[in-house]
Amino acid sequence: MRCERIIILCRKWVWLSIWLAAVWIGVPETARGATFGQVVAIGGQAADIALDEGRGVLYIANFTAGRIDVLSLAGLTIGTSMHVAAGPASLALSPDGRYLVVAHFGNAAPPASPANAMTVMDLVAGARQTFSLDSAPLGVAFGADGMALVATTSEFLLLDPSSGRTQLVDTVANVTAKSTLPAPPGTPPVEIVAAAMAASGDGRYIFGLADTIRFLYDVSARQVQVTGYTATPPLGPRVVSAARDGSYYAAGWGVFSRQGVLLAQFGGAAGTLAVGSHAIDSAAGIIYAQIPQASDASAVTPAPPVLSIVDADNLTVRDVLRLPENMAGRALLNTAADTLYAVSDSGVLVLPVGSLAQSARLSSDHEDLVFHGSFCQHGAITQSFKIVDPGGGRTAFSLSSDLAGVTVSPSTGRTPATVQVTVDPATFQDRRGTVTGSLTISSAEAVNLPPPVRLLVNNQRPDERGSTTDVPGTLADLLADPSRDRFYILRQDRNQVLVFDGSGLFPVATLRTGTTPTRMAITFDYKHLLVGHDNSQLIYVYDLDTFQQLSPVAMPLGHYPRSVAASGNAVLAASRVAGTVHTIDRIDLLSGTATTLPSLGVFQNSINIDTVLAATPNGGAILAASADGNVMLYDAGADTFTVSRKLPAALSGAFAASAGEYVAGNTLLNASLVPVGAWTDISSGFAFVDTQGVLLAGPPATAPSGGTIERVDLGTASTIHPTRVAEQPPASGGLSAFTRTLAPLASRNALIALTVSGFTALAWGFDSAVVPPTVNQVVNAADLTAAVAPGSLISVLGTNLNPTNVATQEIPLPTAIGESCLTVNGSAIPMFFASPGQINAQLPVHVDGRVPLTLYTPGGVSDDYYLNLLPAAPAIFLSGTAGPLTNIPVVVKADNQQLVTPSNPIHSGDEIVIYATGMGATSPEVEAGDASPSSPLAVALLGPDVSLGGVPMAVSYAGLAPGEVGVYQINARAPAKAPAGTDVALTVTQGGMTASVTVRVVE
Repeated sequence: MRCERIIILCRKWVWLSIWLAAVWIGVPETARGATFGQVVAIGGQAADIALDEGRGVLYIANFTAGRIDVLSLAGLTIGTSMHVAAGPASLALSPDGRYLVVAHFGNAAPPASPANAMTVMDLVAGARQTFSLDSAPLGVAFGADGMALVATTSEFLLLDPSSGRTQLVDTVANVTAKSTLPAPPGTPPVEIVAAAMAASGDGRYIFGLADTIRFLYDVSARQVQVTGYTATPPLGPRVVSAARDGSYYAAGWGVFSRQGVLLAQFGGAAGTLAVGSHAIDSAAGIIYAQIPQASDASAVTPAPPVLSIVDADNLTVRDVLRLPENMAGRALLNTAADTLYAVSDSGVLVLPVGSLAQSARLSSDHEDLVFHGSFCQHGAITQSFKIVDPGGGRTAFSLSSDLAGVTVSPSTGRTPATVQVTVDPATFQDRRGTVTGSLTISSAEAVNLPPPVRLLVNNQRPDERGSTTDVPGTLADLLADPSRDRFYILRQDRNQVLVFDGSGLFPVATLRTGTTPTRMAITFDYKHLLVGHDNSQLIYVYDLDTFQQLSPVAMPLGHYPRSVAASGNAVLAASRVAGTVHTIDRIDLLSGTATTLPSLGVFQNSINIDTVLAATPNGGAILAASADGNVMLYDAGADTFTVSRKLPAALSGAFAASAGEYVAGNTLLNASLVPVGAWTDISSGFAFVDTQGVLLAGPPATAPSGGTIERVDLGTASTIHPTRVAEQPPASGGLSAFTRTLAPLASRNALIALTVSGFTALAWGFDSAVVPPTVNQVVNAADLTAAVAPGSLISVLGTNLNPTNVATQEIPLPTAIGESCLTVNGSAIPMFFASPGQINAQLPVHVDGRVPLTLYTPGGVSDDYYLNLLPAAPAIFLSGTAGPLTNIPVVVKADNQQLVTPSNPIHSGDEIVIYATGMGATSPEVEAGDASPSSPLAVALLGPDVSLGGVPMAVSYAGLAPGEVGVYQINARAPAKAPAGTDVALTVTQGGMTASVTVRVVE
């Protein structure tokens, strides 16, 4: 028998517990909502269940009553009860449905005699036979061969139910029963037996869990592999569930591969043996789980029981449902995977998971609502989101905010509903940076717990640099790609790496990680991204050219790789290790394995649990910084650790490495890790840029007042040109005291800072002297001609218009993006793009004549630029692209929905759609910045005339294009005898103004 000894440790932290706490705090008991599932009380305490779908019943081992209760699946009532020997603790039904085997736990203390036994029930013949056992049985399960594996405290036996014969498979040492009988009052059956077994759906493998061992039985080979373990907290709930093919299984709070690698674990688990359960739906790739949290156990009023529906690979939460009572043992899904049966406090809990869509639930279409005030934004700011029942029902809801100055309308109602959230910026006028709060969603009818919507309010001032982009969730790490114009953000609560384009700052990919990702690293050859985790003993590996996930690196048993770094010679991981000694491990990417270094040079391989690694860009060294003040240096050339030094104080905040210079917390270190300088600001991120450092600093967590970015003289460690940032970096805490929140892009067009709402893009020369903006020209955005009308999309051309390139897809369009805003007649107008040389915006619909346009930036205020607005100034868009052709008229043929080109010409009688701007007032009127409606259509009040080669065209519609902002469309039909040619004039005339393009026409 193969036996290994490992230690497993569960970190007592998890984002799910934060979510649940945010949902439940302050919610009255009467408002906590409905529950999902039905409880069937059995008049005793259940220890195990077995599902017999052929007979339409569920067998329940009533441990305390000494019987097997038979539950009708149709009526969910106990129809019959079969009296058996005392202590029925485990059940198993043979694959052919003929035999029910019952394990009796009779581990009686002297002077009583043990009554350990097995009962075999022939459900066809109605016969039963009981066999005594020398040792206490821990569980029983059937394999595909029709034989029952019986695990006891001393041996593994195979039972042939047809003959009653047993044979020894293997012995096991040093396993003792959890309890002796009689047990103290109040002890549930699971705590008495403290063991569980489960077979894979195909019957090829049987997995088991007891207090000191995990085991795997290979049915075809008839071999048992036993792994000894200890766990803190205990590996509870004491339940085992397996994937159908046996490739992975869940035991307690852990999910393991068949080979025993801990793939994922439910963080923050309380480790209670008799509370909770789980079941795996392999086909859907999900796990249904109730895993009590340690925070609940210590609470004065524990949170009510909930069932989490999570992804099987990394335990990302899909939904959370309220339960009527706690699960308390094995959970089973039926063949259709639409009903879950679980041992519960009262007996059995029946959950119709396949009918979840018919249960009342709530969900929101927004995770965050961001309110950007500015020197250009006056009055209340309103954002909207939708709250729905995913099943389409009309479910009651109630909304409440923990922020003053926030109004919600409606605050109560029924789904579906569009909710308006309004913020008064004046309430936050004295606050620097971003103020955060939450909007709690509750319901007396919904069975689920929707997460709160995060509220973020920012009043950016002219002296605050950077433009923010909202990224919801818990953001744990930031890394720029040194060879690609990209950067990566680790979203910890959703187990994701978010990939962003460095030029446009837009998302390009989302990569799934393991459970609770902590730190990232890029290999020295820039080909692969590595991600470490706190709740998985794997390092995930991605190909950065294809974004393909490659085979992960399996860590040594009990090692959780929380920080990773790659030098030119070695890839190292700082691992949280089950037990008391945490280590540095060496990663072999070719073999996908890791080994613990025997020593760190002349130093012991024993590090603080909160240790981070950072490699120098030249691959020559790796810095290791620990929260207890220890710093170490791995020299890639010598392939060993050459420095280990204890700094005078604990470390937190930024960490970074360059060739011969390092940063740990607020301290600058030389090549020997000797402190050569320090700063007083609270560091959050640090980057070595050219011959200087750049420091991102944040305010104390107790007094958010904005952040600063400043250059650092590496010779003196003095800070230079401190500059305010639009919002503060996130506070350190949670898993690590260290933060990495600053990343210079390889293109050198921006520095990315991880901040409270997501990230903030800062100009490379963020501290350069500001220059007032200059507006040189204002043209319509379609063809760049000078004529404009109310509602026109315009392009403002000039210099110093905005520090960086920023675009928005928000609808309605905001009146300030980046660090700039435009006003016409003193009122802010909607904007959708800003860059140093160009701003795109929309003119208001209620202006005419000669009006001043003024641009506001942190550098100052532009001189007024006067516009002459006409009632109508049509301009056809010249932004079309078709193959190699660019900047062609946006004229589309209706029959094939393709642009008109020389190879796709207009024919006589063709209907075409012309896209334009500047066609003036419409009915109904659509406010600037809003998307135009599809019903009713917004028709242009002043109808246009359209001609092709001078021949009039029939116009069937002229007005705003549905769903677009400021874009008009004209539907027109070519004449029956259209003039042919390669450059035929297509002309739109409206209110005395004309727009004309040339197109190819074929008869």
